[in-house]
Amino acid sequence: MSAPLHIPAGERGQIRVFAINRPPGDMATALASTPKPDLARELLGAPHLDTTSTEIFPVSDLAGVGLAAYLAEGYAVPDDALAADRARLDALEGYVLLFFSDSLAGSDVTLTPGDALTLIGTYAEPRPKPVSGPPLDADSAKPYSGAPQMTPPTPVRGRPGSVMVVAAIIVLLGLGLWALFT
Repeated sequence: MSAPLHIPAGERGQIRVFAINRPPGDMATALASTPKPDLARELLGAPHLDTTSTEIFPVSDLAGVGLAAYLAEGYAVPDDALAADRARLDALEGYVLLFFSDSLAGSDVTLTPGDALTLIGTYAEPRPKPVSGPPLDADSAKPYSGAPQMTPPTPVRGRPGSVMVVAAIIVLLGLGLWALFT
């Protein structure tokens, strides 16, 4: 049994990469018969988690890209955060599980993954830098301060169905003339 993994309350933006220690054929069979969220809960030893955002896939799907590049390009994990584990990430074979701390909804959780998982590393997605600037205090920046500039469309005069009646009469006359001359 792997050591328990504690994830503190309020953790956000962390990606945990696990190697799945099962034969690829067994994993392919398990994925064919079990939904990914259910399999992820089973592997993590946490039946109560919302694991819909968890990814489980064969590393061979990343041929030509590599797992480290997938994390860097797909999740904007900084290269310096991946540097220490790059060779290990790119050498993985079989299946991997990516677990995102955002799926914990800010709860304090202790996972007890079985021997089927090996934690490779935890990587932080970058957080946007706060934007600063002068306060917007102009009258036009206040909510509902603009005057509507659109004029509503003018209603059509007469009955809109009358156009359809005229069109139907023309079609019937055309069919009658066609039948008469053929």
